[in-house]
Amino acid sequence: MARTQRSGLGRLDPFGLFAKRPATAAETKASAARPLIALHGTGAAAWTPRDYASLAREGYQKNVIAYRCIRMVAEAAASTPFAVSDGGGRLETHPVIDLLRKPNGEQSGPEVFEAFYGFLLAAGNAYLEAVRLDADVREIYVLRPDRMKVRPGASGWPDAYEYAV
Repeated sequence: MARTQRSGLGRLDPFGLFAKRPATAAETKASAARPLIALHGTGAAAWTPRDYASLAREGYQKNVIAYRCIRMVAEAAASTPFAVSDGGGRLETHPVIDLLRKPNGEQSGPEVFEAFYGFLLAAGNAYLEAVRLDADVREIYVLRPDRMKVRPGASGWPDAYEYAV
């Protein structure tokens, strides 16, 4: 068990640095080096560029806590069931229910919405593309937000969205 000594300053001194020590002869060192105090600045802050790829790489791929938080929220939100009602009651069969269960040929409903919510949380924007056939929506796809550009109209308000790979 280590002993702690009280220094002359009235505080506990666990290492005995301020305790009175017996007088000893001055020591001389054989080295010719002089005392040195080195100060080093940490430099300027390095900010992540403000584009989706950089933010996703730094905040989502390299940060396990952010990754886990986004994934947990996206999974929970995607697992919430959708309901279709017809004014007074809940419908068990409807084309929208079928579309939300199987939005496209490659993904299930929860997979599409998990990606949608993940993009929303990581990028702040999320987009769905509705594929129409004969005026009916037949498929839904999630679009990457970093590939979406807003095309402004004559008044300055968004006129259209352009998706480019």
